[in-house]
Amino acid sequence: MHPHAAVARSPIRVSAGARPFLLTAPSEPTSPKIARDFVRAVLRSTPLAPLLDTAVLLTSEAVTRSHRRTSRSADILLRLLTAGHGLRISVHDGAAVLLPSTAVPSQARPPYDPVAEDADHGLWLTGELADDWGSTPYAGGPRSASLWFELYTGR
Repeated sequence: MHPHAAVARSPIRVSAGARPFLLTAPSEPTSPKIARDFVRAVLRSTPLAPLLDTAVLLTSEAVTRSHRRTSRSADILLRLLTAGHGLRISVHDGAAVLLPSTAVPSQARPPYDPVAEDADHGLWLTGELADDWGSTPYAGGPRSASLWFELYTGR
């Protein structure tokens, strides 16, 4: 859980007065940096600035994961919602959902794969640092989903 988290907060939704920001980037090696810069630019001069470092780190992990899962012809969509008490970032791509290796019994796991292990590390970081996170179906290809996370301020 984020160190500045409040005990209970309502989910961040556009209908609750959140302000949306959108970024579409091609699935290129430079996409994580583009996404980091975008999040930094949006949050830098807002009351949510204390969440900036965590938001940038988790965004980078999510976009890197999407880039590794998609072809270069794909687009990655980043959606950032800001509200008075926090933010929600969603990263969408059209790739089929891959289960983290921790969801597979150890005797059935494939040999070590550094790309898959890095993706799992990013999900672990998200689980440790985000106040809430998960995945939801996305209107891409079959079994595609978006990864989202929320960070809350202490107010």
